[in-house]
Amino acid sequence: MSNCFQNMDESGYFSVQVISQALQIWSLELVPFLRQCPEAERARENPASQNAFICHYRHHWFTIRKIGKQWFNLNSILSAPKLISETYLAIYLAQLKEEGNSIFIITGTLPRCEADEILSICPVVEDDLTRSSTTSTSQPDKSTEVDVALAVSNADIDDDDQTLQRILQSSENDDEELQLALRVSASEYEDTSDKELREAIALSLNTPNESNFIGQNTAQTDINNGNRISAEEIRRNRQAFIDKLSCTPRTKE
Repeated sequence: MSNCFQNMDESGYFSVQVISQALQIWSLELVPFLRQCPEAERARENPASQNAFICHYRHHWFTIRKIGKQWFNLNSILSAPKLISETYLAIYLAQLKEEGNSIFIITGTLPRCEADEILSICPVVEDDLTRSSTTSTSQPDKSTEVDVALAVSNADIDDDDQTLQRILQSSENDDEELQLALRVSASEYEDTSDKELREAIALSLNTPNESNFIGQNTAQTDINNGNRISAEEIRRNRQAFIDKLSCTPRTKE
């Protein structure tokens, strides 16, 4: 029991000794990347000439290995295996070293697997390379960040759509109010115009009667004046006749 606790703690973390003993089953050896030995020196000079690397960071182990003729980052923190080009492999290992990872070389011949056969015939296309987006164990998966960004973007679009719908609805209401105002204004204008037209027609119909009435009054006045003048003349003529008679001497009987 005590031997078990020397190789694994309560969280299930395996020590490097356990991993090294497990690799010995396949005649593989775990060699520190920075060890001063021929195997480590060759790996530092040309990392692509190796078959696999095991990296350790804060109780987390992950593997970088060649499958077929291509290198992959098999870190379980990532959402999927990440393809690494041979050119970027040395840079990535140097980056891991600077971040505090312990790097080990796997020496010996790795057992062949089905993935080796498939990728030897149909390698992963260049478009799937993730040289610049490969994530270290101390950083979150970029794909998760992208998903979050897309979700936020979609939420903003939904908000913009709802705002646009509200604006369009408000515009339609304003148009209805404008149409109603125009109809009321047109109705009032028609009522006013019809009233004024009726008044003008009535006035034009009443004007000739008033003119005839004025003409008749004027003619009657002229007739009365004429009758009055004629009577005065008659009286004057009668008085003159009487005066003439009174002035004439009477003849004897």
